[in-house]
Amino acid sequence: MTQRRTVEPHESPLGRYDPESGDELFEVRLLNVPLQLMVLGREHHDEVMREFAVLALDERMSSEPVPAKMLDLIDTLGRQYGAASARPDAEIEAAIERGETTIDLVYHVPGHVVDAANRLEELMAEADEFCHERQLLTLERSPVVMELAKWYLDQFRIQIAGGAPVPWTGPLEVD
Repeated sequence: MTQRRTVEPHESPLGRYDPESGDELFEVRLLNVPLQLMVLGREHHDEVMREFAVLALDERMSSEPVPAKMLDLIDTLGRQYGAASARPDAEIEAAIERGETTIDLVYHVPGHVVDAANRLEELMAEADEFCHERQLLTLERSPVVMELAKWYLDQFRIQIAGGAPVPWTGPLEVD
């Protein structure tokens, strides 16, 4: 039997903010997060971010015919979101080592991360299109990893709006 653990609060994984700014912080609880899927989603996200960061550094980008939508993604994901955000990676890895399959995560975030969640969801959907069309080296996300990402971002939107946390009830691994 797996022991349930809750990871202590972290800053926002959806962008940096100044905790001393005086912005009201909201507690967001992600319940029953499937560890295997979380790792797969994190790895995919990191691969996409690395690929866009490399493309952003490529000086030849301006002279090669690149779709405008991809140029926008290169600028946004490769330059603006290139730095890693706060993530509970160590806690996730420790839970996996203990043989756990799920974890509860807690974040304290300002309300403006809803805008970041909306923008990130939009950007990752566009990146998925390029992955699907094989215009990137990174493969597209599996449907269950996409489902987890939607649930994850929805939890920030729902709870910041005053709703109660909804635990993940989907699969715990990719079939």
